[in-house]
This record gives sequence, C-alpha cells and structure tokens, in this order.
Amino acid sequence: MRRKTRNAKLEIRTPDQQNNPGAFLRISNLIRHSNFEFRISLLLLVAACTGNAQSRQDLNSGKQALDSGQNDQAIREADAVINSGDTPAIAEAYYLRGYAIESRPKPDNTTAARDLGMARDSYSHGLAANPRPTVAARLHAQLGNVCYYQEDYSAAVPELMTAYNLLDPSQSKDIVLYRIGICEQRLGRFDDADRSFQRVQQDYPNSAYVAPAHAHQGIHGFYVQIGAYSRDSDIDKAARAVAAVGSAPLKTTSKNLTVVRTADVPSYGQAEQLRNRLAVQYPDARVMP
Repeated sequence: MRRKTRNAKLEIRTPDQQNNPGAFLRISNLIRHSNFEFRISLLLLVAACTGNAQSRQDLNSGKQALDSGQNDQAIREADAVINSGDTPAIAEAYYLRGYAIESRPKPDNTTAARDLGMARDSYSHGLAANPRPTVAARLHAQLGNVCYYQEDYSAAVPELMTAYNLLDPSQSKDIVLYRIGICEQRLGRFDDADRSFQRVQQDYPNSAYVAPAHAHQGIHGFYVQIGAYSRDSDIDKAARAVAAVGSAPLKTTSKNLTVVRTADVPSYGQAEQLRNRLAVQYPDARVMP
C-alpha cells in the first residue's frame, strides 16, 4: 500500500464534514458550508431572470420563501413557473426547486435519500432547459454535489469539472476543485486526485480547503476508523471487532486516546463494505480519508 498519510490523526476533517455519517446531516452541512453563497446566487438569478413578469414574481416569491425557511412554499413557486411553460425562466425555476428540496430539513436517512433523488432530477431537468451559462454553472455544481453525496463519484466528476470551468473567477471555486479531488481519490484515480489537491493549494492559497487538500494528497488507499478510546477494555473490544471482519486491527495514539482502525484496503468500495459490517456494532465507524 502506498501511503504518505498521517496515521496518528483521529480523522481528516474537512470544512464540509460532520462527525455523524448520516446522509441527512451531511446534506444540510453541504448547504451550510459549500462556499458557493447560494443565497446570494439565488438573488442574482431572480434579478437576471429573462422570463415574463409573472415568472419573475414567482421566482422572487420563491427565493423569499426559501430565505424564511419555507422550503415547501419555495418549491410550489418554482413549480408554478415550470408548469407555466415560460421557457426563459424554467432553468432558474428548476434550480430553485432543487435547492429548496436539498436544503429542507431531513428527519431521517430515508427522507434524505428521497430528497437527494428529487434534487438530482430537478437539476438535470434544469440543464436540459437550455440554461444561460451562469445558471448552467450553478446547476452543474449542485448536480455534482448531489452525486457526491449519493456516492456516485463517476457522475459527480464531470458535473463538477464543468461547473469549475463555467463558474466566474470571482466565485469560490476552491471547494469544487477540492471535491473533484475527493471523487477522483474514491474512484481510485490517485494521480488525478493528487493533481487536483495540489491545484487547490497552488491556486487558492488562502482557502479553507488548503489544509484538507494537503492532508488528502498522497493518500492512495483507504481504511475504516472505529473510534478513539481511553480504556483498555474498549480498545480490546474494538480490535476484536476489526479482526472479526477479516482485517488486521491497527492502533495509533493521539491526545492520550488510542485510535482503532482496520488495515488499508486499495479501494473505497472495499472500505465501505468493511464499514457496513462494522457499523452493526459501531455505527460511528467511518471510511478514511
């Protein structure tokens, strides 16, 4: 296994990760920390909409509903524009609809998975509606993000790459490039991933993603982290659980805690299989990096 990683770390945190691996939490976190400033983007989209007066009013009402946390109302306003057949405004409406679906509260993983699918469908329809370049950039970016959270990395990469090329230089493009690297890494395209992480560091030296990009660069394998413990009984129990799924348990020490993890595996898919088996007993187990 080729690795230049820092095994003593408890985890590699990124600005868009949370400790709980539940998809519904990750989705809300994506909206909060995406660095795309979507609220501002929506205002610009509504102001620049080339649709008729009614469509502009509906889109503006939808944005206001979204700003006040009325996601379902925002979806209804977007649907009104879509159903009106006002072609110049339809792409913006699908963007608003997908974003409102993505950002509404997720009480459980089933709801989160459903909303991801609905948002992906909305963004795809928006891209099929001949959007203006500025709208297309946001649609590609959000579609790539949805694919990322669905762990459909092969679909996420081209969407994010297209978004990166279309987004205005004044916008925060660092997360797009960083997430491209993560997808490439999880697809086993390690050299491509390293180049993406290097570009984040070179092109965006003041970005919050420089540190996680550096942490991920050079990592050419995956493992499952069970947890970090102070009591010997907990350490031994976690190590036995790792051994029971057919992996050699590895231990590292950080901040007076012992981190228990599996041995490295060459693909993200293999690591996911290990995590799923371990999650029965250790629901907070997570694939690293």
